[in-house]
Amino acid sequence: MNNKKPNIVCMGILDIKGDEIKFLAEEVERAGGNPIIFEISLGHEVGWADIGLSEILAESALKKEDVFKASRSDAISLVGTAGALKIKKLYDENKIDGVISWAGSVGTSTATMVMRALPIGFPKIMLSTLASGDVSSWLGNKDIYIVNPISEKGVNKVTRKLIGNAAAAIVGMARYREIQNMDVKPLVALTAYGTTTPTVIKCEKYMHERGWDSIIIHQVGTGATMEDLIDSGEITAVYEITPGEISNNMYGSIYGISKEWTGDRLTAASRKGIPQVVCPGGLDQSAYQVTVPEKYLEGFRNGTRVSYKNSKAPYVHNSAVTIMVPDKDETEELALYVISRLNKTTGPTALIVPMRGWSAYDQSAENASVD
Repeated sequence: MNNKKPNIVCMGILDIKGDEIKFLAEEVERAGGNPIIFEISLGHEVGWADIGLSEILAESALKKEDVFKASRSDAISLVGTAGALKIKKLYDENKIDGVISWAGSVGTSTATMVMRALPIGFPKIMLSTLASGDVSSWLGNKDIYIVNPISEKGVNKVTRKLIGNAAAAIVGMARYREIQNMDVKPLVALTAYGTTTPTVIKCEKYMHERGWDSIIIHQVGTGATMEDLIDSGEITAVYEITPGEISNNMYGSIYGISKEWTGDRLTAASRKGIPQVVCPGGLDQSAYQVTVPEKYLEGFRNGTRVSYKNSKAPYVHNSAVTIMVPDKDETEELALYVISRLNKTTGPTALIVPMRGWSAYDQSAENASVD
């Protein structure tokens, strides 16, 4: 464990929650960290932050007046973008070891925009009163710990406990961040659905026997994270067995890639030149939310989409997922997406198209289970 006193960014909208962020910083210091107060105010600059709003906005060649006269949504974007540039610079200069924020909806939107500029594995905690809702736009494809602080404002006997716990957690994460380099193996990524798991397990076993570690990437949006890990050099080989989230994106499924991510699937391995084996696993389906729009249901009724046991209805995978089936034109669109990206590869690449099915839902009656 690293015994150095870690530098922890304590971020918040100081013009309306200054006392709360000061308390958060005090708790970080009490837990053994060195707090750095980072201002993302939208109304006025307080003048006492370690890294003030003007310093942050200078990263985008902006003045604080540009923020104060903007609409709320535009102000969030301006401060979030500049804050992301600033915190990435601090990270690159090895000046910070963790980041924590405490906020409501506006502060959470701004703070997480800043946090997403930091790499996977860097400690990030967001104390947000909206933690029980849909947090996908805040997480993006990053590893932000989101915690419910119960209240966004007020230091009292309840919040003291919760904020103290979070402060201790971020300091602990920062101290433990350095992984021991002993027995670090090369890392292969394998994309998976439950319906492609047997193939994934066989490929994983093959690589383990040859001295590799593996990371299984469930295709519900985390393919974006895999692309980033490839670009950063963490992953050096890929079994793209299940690029199924590409079809999730096509239908606008909640299990697609976050709109906050600005990259492109099936590009990082080709760009980096690392070995990749690509299959169309899961592209025979889409993990769709429970309620399927009428425009898609019509396809099941008229036969342009394969229905479950000729029921003219889609298959319900579980209480959260209904299986959408692409029609012929959509399958062609998916194929062109894959091919157009693999054609740009700079490294060893194999495209394998199984002729007996692309998932457990796409197989003969003889091989399929009863249900």
